[in-house]
Amino acid sequence: MKNTNNSVRNLVLSAVAKTVKGTTFVGIRAYKNAQGEVSNQTLLVGINFENVLIHDFQALKDNQTKIFAELEKTHKTELITEAYEKVYNSLEKRLSDETTKEALRAQGDKTIGASDAQADAYEHIAKGVKRNLTTGELHIFGLCVKKTVIEPIEYKTVNSRELTIVQNKIKKLCDFKQDKYKNFKFDSATIKLQGIEL
Repeated sequence: MKNTNNSVRNLVLSAVAKTVKGTTFVGIRAYKNAQGEVSNQTLLVGINFENVLIHDFQALKDNQTKIFAELEKTHKTELITEAYEKVYNSLEKRLSDETTKEALRAQGDKTIGASDAQADAYEHIAKGVKRNLTTGELHIFGLCVKKTVIEPIEYKTVNSRELTIVQNKIKKLCDFKQDKYKNFKFDSATIKLQGIEL
């Protein structure tokens, strides 16, 4: 019976999502992540992800002086430079034209390889809805504009390399939107889309 209910919910979600014109807000209620945190979140769906990357790339370039001034208080300039270049190069590659991407693919570029693997894993059903081609599960995705934690948890400390830490600080200083672009399994929460609760 549960599978039948899920199939009906999936069909209703797909049908409702296809009515979205432009962008719209989606409410996600009582979402439990893999670590056990439960939250309510609001997503803005229908945003072109390339536009998100363009925003982040511009923010990175516009804030270069601020980034170095802030991070040089706690990190060596050489490390900040390396981190900045890694973030810059990743965005530049992902925003490059298809001819450049093909050349990078031929060279076995990891950034483009990871980007392709992510894109190839899903079939887009409608704005804000995609299907995992391996599991068949539907996912809701979009820009998270609000998150309210209902059941907090204590996250384990991650021992990242200093280079990774500096890269993350750069992204935070630039208020990167790509880090707010979220993906949720449809069957793990209550969804409200176009005024309909599923």
